[in-house]
Amino acid sequence: MSRARKSARPDRVVPDDRVEILPPRGGLTLDWRRLLPPVAFGTAAGFIASLVVGGGGFLRHAVVGLLGMLVGQGIVHVTGWRASTGYRFLDSMAMAVIGAILVVLLARFIA
Repeated sequence: MSRARKSARPDRVVPDDRVEILPPRGGLTLDWRRLLPPVAFGTAAGFIASLVVGGGGFLRHAVVGLLGMLVGQGIVHVTGWRASTGYRFLDSMAMAVIGAILVVLLARFIA
């Protein structure tokens, strides 16, 4: 027994066996204009954190910085603590660096 579904036009009914649910066309598109700023920001945060606690390598800076951004924003959302410099960019960078430092220290503690 087939149920009927209403289409966008109310005067037309489409049976269930004719309805297809397809993924969006075009597949996964990467927009570098949206992806590059967080990667650059995270790399800078990872570099600054490496100056404080040591470490090196561009890829390591990027990974630690991106994870640090997530940890720093998590700290802000969970505890409400935040750096207050008066500049939004510096506030975000400070929290990302603090998060990156915590990521490096946690990784060293585990290893």
